[in-house]
Amino acid sequence: MAIENFLNALLYFAVSAALMLAMVRFFFWVTPYNDAEEIHKGNAAVGITLFSQMVGLGIILWSAISHNDTLAETIVWGIFGSLLMMGSYLIFEWLTPKLPVREELRKGNMAVAWIVAGIFITLGLVVAACIS
Repeated sequence: MAIENFLNALLYFAVSAALMLAMVRFFFWVTPYNDAEEIHKGNAAVGITLFSQMVGLGIILWSAISHNDTLAETIVWGIFGSLLMMGSYLIFEWLTPKLPVREELRKGNMAVAWIVAGIFITLGLVVAACIS
């Protein structure tokens, strides 16, 4: 029984890590700059944004794991929740045309980075509640 629980935990962890990496990759794809390059250059604004995105995704995955009985349900709700968070963020950007978020992040604007961090973490919490 203990070995089965251990293996089950490893499986859920592996699937969650893969999902998080896929969503981070998606985020890299939608930004008009090279995230890895910006972070390598020390752009803290991009780093904070990535950090908060991972926190938001982690909250969503925690909810998906905690509130579902099977790995398949966890995957479905994890993907749905992650897409919902990312879509909501993109809608925020679309609704705020006077604030060129991506360009400001590329320039290292820390005020925008903290706003984006708040959005990602808040969306993670709200989406987690919605999928639980």
